[in-house]
Amino acid sequence: MTTKTKAGKSPRPGRRPRLKARDRRSQIVAAALEVVAEHGFHGTSTRELARRAGVSEALVFRHFPTKEDLIRAILADVGFEERIQFMESHLVHMPPRQALQAIAEHLLTNLRERPDLFRVVFFGIMETPHLAREFYQKFLSRLLALETRLFERAFAERKDLLPAAGVNPAIVARSFHGSLMFYNLAGAIVRVEPLPSNPRATAEAIVNIYLPEVPK
Repeated sequence: MTTKTKAGKSPRPGRRPRLKARDRRSQIVAAALEVVAEHGFHGTSTRELARRAGVSEALVFRHFPTKEDLIRAILADVGFEERIQFMESHLVHMPPRQALQAIAEHLLTNLRERPDLFRVVFFGIMETPHLAREFYQKFLSRLLALETRLFERAFAERKDLLPAAGVNPAIVARSFHGSLMFYNLAGAIVRVEPLPSNPRATAEAIVNIYLPEVPK
């Protein structure tokens, strides 16, 4: 079947259909996720990015005049804001141990399925210091605050878990989150450790270090 233009003429053979500006932008972001995950932002040339996206370099610059514009688009495409909002509104009402296990399993599952996303985010915030600060304030600090509240509740509800005098739940939360970040750094970034093959079992093992199951 041959597609015709408004003038009744068939498009030239082999010519790609014109994409809307929004679709081209998404196409460039998708290509950036691939090439930046492989080479980092400093190692990615505009020419290579344009080639992967199937567009011209001029079009890349038209949509993303600076590297920061591209990084922001990638972070928005990943959907951190939606994920954090969901955790803040749903997990805070769950039993602490169950909620912390859900956080750990979510992060480890995404890490196993899309390590390229973690590499791109890491490269982006490390190569742009003020974006790293912004990323921490907008996303990571909120996740740490949620984890801190969950540990506070756990310590209040279970006297057998009462930490030694002077131990701050915020420090415990950061230690917990650091355990998860190890898999990110060693598995996705440096790639010297295997990614978690069973996120649920790994998440449960990590949570058990901080909140062991109630003795029967």
